[in-house]
Order: sequence, then C-alpha cells, then structure tokens
Amino acid sequence: MIARLRTIAIASAVFAAFSVGVPPAEAQTPKRGGTLIVALENEPQALAPHLTTDTPTFTTVSNVYNTLVLLDEKLGIIPDLAKSWTVSPDGLVYTFEIVENAKWHDGKPLTSDDVEYSFNELISKNHPRAGTWWNNVASAKATGKYTFVFTLKAPYVPFLSVLASPLASGAFIMPKHVYEGKDPKTNAANQAPIGSGPFKFVRWQRGSHVELVRNDQYWKEGKPYLDRLVLQIMPDAAARFLAFERGEVDFLHWYIVPYDQVAKLRKDKRFQLLSRGDAAGTNGLMLMNHRHSVLKNVKVRQALAHAINRETINQRALFGEAKVARSHVSSNVAWAFTDEYDYKLDPALANKLLDEAGFPRGADGKRFPLRLFWAAGRDYEGRGAEIIKDNLRDLGIDVTVQVFDRASFTDRVFRQWEFDLAMQLFTTGPDPTFAVTARYHTKQILKVPFVNGMGYSNPEVDAIFDTEFKEADVAKRAAMWRDIQKILMHDLPALPLFELPAIHAASAKFKDVVTGPQGYIESRESAYEIK
Repeated sequence: MIARLRTIAIASAVFAAFSVGVPPAEAQTPKRGGTLIVALENEPQALAPHLTTDTPTFTTVSNVYNTLVLLDEKLGIIPDLAKSWTVSPDGLVYTFEIVENAKWHDGKPLTSDDVEYSFNELISKNHPRAGTWWNNVASAKATGKYTFVFTLKAPYVPFLSVLASPLASGAFIMPKHVYEGKDPKTNAANQAPIGSGPFKFVRWQRGSHVELVRNDQYWKEGKPYLDRLVLQIMPDAAARFLAFERGEVDFLHWYIVPYDQVAKLRKDKRFQLLSRGDAAGTNGLMLMNHRHSVLKNVKVRQALAHAINRETINQRALFGEAKVARSHVSSNVAWAFTDEYDYKLDPALANKLLDEAGFPRGADGKRFPLRLFWAAGRDYEGRGAEIIKDNLRDLGIDVTVQVFDRASFTDRVFRQWEFDLAMQLFTTGPDPTFAVTARYHTKQILKVPFVNGMGYSNPEVDAIFDTEFKEADVAKRAAMWRDIQKILMHDLPALPLFELPAIHAASAKFKDVVTGPQGYIESRESAYEIK
C-alpha cells in the first residue's frame, strides 16, 4: 500500500524533474509541488478535535482546521485566524479581530459566528479537558461579523497559551453551518472534516491512510506548498522504520522515532533529525489505579517508585536518548519544574514500605500480582514495561505485561478504569495549568480519554490547581507549582519515568517540516519539497 501511495504521489505532484545545479536547501525559495507522507502510530479515534486528545487525530486535523492564535518557537503568541487582539487592563476581556478572507473548504465564509459556535457548543460541552479552563469563561460572543470577545470571570494568566494549544484546549475553529442542529458526537464531519486550513480532506481509508490535498483557496497567500499530504497508519514499529528507510514514508514524529536507530540516522545524508517542537514537555509515566485494592495504599505506590530503575529504562528502552523524569512537570517547562521531591532507587526501602503497608511476602516469596498495560505503536513503552516487570519481581510482585491496540488500551484505561498499571505519555507544557491540571484534578475523574483515569483525588492539590492560574507574578506562581509537584510526588497518581526527547526524523528531500513548538501536531503548511 505504501509503495502504491508513493507512486500515486509522484504521478500527481508537480516536479522540476530535470533541474540542474540545484542550490543548497537554505538558499531555495519554497516551490509548490510534491507529497509528504507522515507516519501515524495508530488509527485516529476520529477526525474531530472537539471529542478527543488523541495524537493521531491532532496530527491529522491540525492540517485541516485553524486556531485563533498560535505559539512561536519562543512560546510567544502569534496570529492565525485572529489577525489582532487586545486584552483589557484587568485581564478579563480578550477581543479578537478575525481575518476577513478565510473560507471553509466548501466555499462558505468563516466569520465570528463560527468562532462563537465552536467554543460554546462544541469545545466547552465536549472536549475532555474543557473543564480545566472553560469554567473561568463568563461569556464567549461574536460582537461583529469579524469580532469575537471572551470575558473571563477571573484573570487567567495562560489564557492565550490555552487558545494556542489545541491539544490541551480543543480550540480549533469549526464550521457552524456543518454542525448546527446535529449531534456533535455523531456528525458525519467527524469522519470527513470540512475546515479552513491549508489542506482539504479527501478520504480516510481505515487501516491504511488519511489523504489530504492542497487547499487552493487557502486564506494565507501562497501556502501550502505541498500538493498532497498522506497520513499513513502504521502501528508496527519495525515496518514503519523500514518504510522510512526505503523512502516510502517521509516523516516520523518524536513519539515514534526508533531511538535505537537515532545514531545510524545521524550519519545518513538521506535523512535529517529535527530537534525542535518541544513545547509539549512530554513525560512517559506509569499510571497507577487508585481504586485498586493494593495500589490505593500510598506506601505501596511509593515502594514501586523506589524499586523501578528509571535510568535503566532510559538506557535500554530509549537507548540513552531520553532523560529520567523527576517530576510531573517536565524540565523543559523550566520556570515551574523542580526535582527536589524525586525518588531515589532504593529496593531495600521499597521492601520495607511494602511490609509496613501490610503486604508481606508469602511462603513462595510473592506478595501480590499486578497487571501492566501498554498500547502498541511505541515500542519503547513495551520495553519499559518489561524492565518494570523485572524490577518488581525482585520485590515479590508478580507483574503481567499486556499489550493492546491503542483503541482497546484507551477504552480499558480511560473509559472502563479496568487496569492496575499503564504506560502512558502525558504532555506537561507549554503551560502546566492546562496540561498537568487536566490529568490530576478531582473534577477530571471522567470516563474520557487522557484525563484522570487513575481516580486520584486530593483536595489540597485541587485548591492550588484552582488558584495558581490567577497569579501574574512568575516567581509566586512557580512556588505554587513546586507545592503541586511536592503533593503529586508524595501521592503518586503516576510515576514519572522518562522525558521524551524532541527528535523528529524526516527525509532530507523536505524542508520546514517542523517549524513551530508543537512539532508533532502542527500544520505542515510551510513544508516544501526541495527541487
């Protein structure tokens, strides 16, 4: 299938096939043409950003829809659909002026009515993380054809960053005329989206690929440069990398780069490694189900933290390319991060804590069994799970490792809460208010993907979560986040294992595949093929 897609891509692209003396990529002016094939580790859950925070979904729809604002590489706020904005002196009123030349892919004009409908009817009522920020919105109204106003109940320091981070907020603008009067969870557009972005949806062939083509009427003049974008569904890591080596796939985002091959790729001129797009500050974690008869005991959870060799996980599962995660906030979020509450590797203390918790070894040397789940598509999580199994065996804990396809894993862990331990990636940035709070607040104990499926609840940390975003003084806010990290590291709703390195792999035939701070879910509107 991949080879056939490549053949089609070459046939449909516009190539300067016989150019001579092509200058270096840095000196080239982007030219139109070509197809970029991007690997997805799993089937998207839907092409509906208001319903999920699924990575394959957002990797796809970030090319179909637009947001009001975006982040630049220094995490500053830059325009997208909003050409300008003002904030009232009291920090409560945000007024956005919308571009007047944007159109939906079906030709209808995009106006502030679409913005109002997107926030009030789609995002606030459906997005899994809306509860972490929407409760502070007093109103969201179109006050003119191209003017839109948010009024907040209280100052919310990272509000513009929330809007610029659609994975955390769901804040893509969607067409009112397509969704109005229909169930937002079953609308046909969830499978065949109609956006305003650089690429138009063509087809979604389940188990194979999603195909997008250039939006010739895109409101950003001259963009995109590519004629076609193919999102190739490839859960098998070995097959995925082989296809990349053969030139059948052009881009592997940082969640799925095979870390055992990074040194090899660095030496191969056919490829480029892109160390950018790290605003997400993603940690790999081992989630712990607080409803479990054994894991509900904090001493048990702390024992696991002292027993698991996270440096071994880094070296053997991620081949030394990652860093040990020492908090629920990544060190990439430097202003908020602290490692002062981290756990030292101490198997003797781990055994002591288990004895104190009332779980002594039996005659066979065993204490209790646990199940550890992971989802196919990211093999480093599977390798990490096996290392954890070995570490906990030394404590007398019999761990059964089980692998599921991503959809089944998500259902078991986040909808049914039917798990003991689970390997999961969680973003912690670009601002922990909307990344970390969404995972651990009591109000986020919901049967929806990628929130507080662990059932963790602590009123003390909830109270800080509910107030820290109002603090404009960075030093004071950082102190509040140190308190949050202290509580989370004591209570351990999850054990931070590793900080995922921002290493994307791309064919050297393309330039500007990653241009922003959220590289794995950003638009490819600036990407172009070197002619």
